[in-house]
Amino acid sequence: MNKHFTFGKHPLVAALMWVAIIYGLALAAYGATRWASAGEVMGRVEVEGVQLGGLDRELAIAEVVGVETELRSRMARFSLNGETVTLNPAEVAFDIDEEAVIEEAMRIGREGNAVSQFLWWLSHIFSSETVELRGSVDPDALDEIFDVWDTEVIASPAAHGAIVIVDGRPSPVYPQPGVGVDREVATAIILDTFLGGSSHNAALPTMPVIPALTENDIDLALDEARRMLSEPIRMTYDGLEAIFTPEQLTAAFRSDTVLDGTPRIVQSFDPEVIDGYLAPIRSLFEAEPVNAEFVIVGDDITIQPGKKGTRIDEEETALRLYQAGLTSSRLGRLPLVEDADPEITEEYLESLGIEHLVSSFTTYHACCQPRVNNIQLMADTIDMTILMPGEIFGINEFVGERTAEKGYLPAGTIVAGQLKDTVGGGVSQFATTFYNAVFWGGYEDIEHQPHSYYFRRYPEGIEATVNWRVPELKFRNNTDKAILIDTQYTDTSITVRIFGSNDGRIVKGEQIHGKTHIEVVSEGGPNALWVEGIVSSRFARKDPPEPKYVANPDLAEDQQVEVQGEREGWSVRVTRRILRGGVELVEEQEWLVTYFPQFAVIEVHPCKMPEPEVECESSTTTTEPPS
Repeated sequence: MNKHFTFGKHPLVAALMWVAIIYGLALAAYGATRWASAGEVMGRVEVEGVQLGGLDRELAIAEVVGVETELRSRMARFSLNGETVTLNPAEVAFDIDEEAVIEEAMRIGREGNAVSQFLWWLSHIFSSETVELRGSVDPDALDEIFDVWDTEVIASPAAHGAIVIVDGRPSPVYPQPGVGVDREVATAIILDTFLGGSSHNAALPTMPVIPALTENDIDLALDEARRMLSEPIRMTYDGLEAIFTPEQLTAAFRSDTVLDGTPRIVQSFDPEVIDGYLAPIRSLFEAEPVNAEFVIVGDDITIQPGKKGTRIDEEETALRLYQAGLTSSRLGRLPLVEDADPEITEEYLESLGIEHLVSSFTTYHACCQPRVNNIQLMADTIDMTILMPGEIFGINEFVGERTAEKGYLPAGTIVAGQLKDTVGGGVSQFATTFYNAVFWGGYEDIEHQPHSYYFRRYPEGIEATVNWRVPELKFRNNTDKAILIDTQYTDTSITVRIFGSNDGRIVKGEQIHGKTHIEVVSEGGPNALWVEGIVSSRFARKDPPEPKYVANPDLAEDQQVEVQGEREGWSVRVTRRILRGGVELVEEQEWLVTYFPQFAVIEVHPCKMPEPEVECESSTTTTEPPS
């Protein structure tokens, strides 16, 4: 029979095993907690009773902001010189440093080696650790509060010495010792109270205040003030003069007692008051900024740089008045400084890429007619207009309605087949000239309408008319650079030029004596756009209709006047191709242009009308139209 022997475990070994198991479980729990708390406040950490443990940085900051809001809402009370004073934390810009508080909270439990971190976690499973608040107040705002308390609560303030204006003259205030708030200690007490570390009604200490300035310091400042204000001060610039009277100088005088650093009296003139005296005279001295602009000479375009505006610097003027007031001449120089940049700078115009003349076209007319006034007025309105890449330009949209108030005159307009005077008439010649500059420049035709009747002063087929509001003439700047529209005229001609960038290619054209002339002035580089324009032969010809007779009682019975000649009608086909390096860039464009036949308009005596309503006085009458 086999026998098995067992040995009992020693109690100490069993206890150690249980301890090991417990610590193993604790380590596992600690590891899981550390992993879950990555980027969060560890364990049980609080501020002002608010738990931050388990919160990420953003949420923890939000909790601290909530604490700050609560603390800022509490009115603090203090004891000063036997009286109770109150202070609103918001008045002195009380602020908690949330970032510093959260940094401290995030460090807790993560400092030291792994063993110390584990032991901290173990010891704070059921207890919390408090993070102290850190905050600040605005020292300047608090100083203003202390000044009030010194004067109204302690009621024995020190006089540090000053220069004041009494009855229009500088007068001294000599130094006197007094009692005031111990500002350094009081500031610490107030901040600690705001942060919740001190009880309300904490006593604020006072201290004797001994002025740092002497009576001699005040006498020296008084002498300086009297010299500053004694007589007028003259300020000159470029032959012009501005005079500041003693009354004006006194109104602008400022004297400040400075205790920081070396105690002293600082005297000056207030720039804001001086600026008020400068306002009425600025236009005499200052210059507005001048914009940069394009300058066209012949067919060349350049940029004339702009200039900054100049203005009188009131700050520097106040300083120079102070300096001049201490001299025997009492004379200074007005400081004009470069101020505002022009709205349009040279750099901006360069960025537009307008480099050379691209296309131009000229048409001719008789001198001195009312329609010439209208053509030139429209040209002036459009002259030097800049179009950005992709921008659409329409003559009617840009110029607006042609009215007598704008200077337009009655001139010929085609109305129901007849030429009649309307205000602003005759501008179709400008439209045709404009259209040809666009056509031969290769720009995108958005909208145009040729004339109903043909006129020899216009290129056949390649022409356009406008009237208010229709027909309209529109085109698009379909290049990647800006373009500039330039207009020129003489008594007998109108020219439209377009400046832009077409790799140096320049095309110029004109319509003269009924013929169109197109000249390529410069072939340009390999990236230049080439425009081909072809007008077909006339087809679909139509004879003019019967004449139209108009009664004119001022004519003799045997007299007739042709006020409008007859014309035949026909059609042509216009084709435009745009190429670069021989390759067509856009689909070939084609327009069918039809000119209507036009009847003659003949004025006759009323008795010679085809259906007369009166009889002729002569013995011979006829119902037939006169030949």
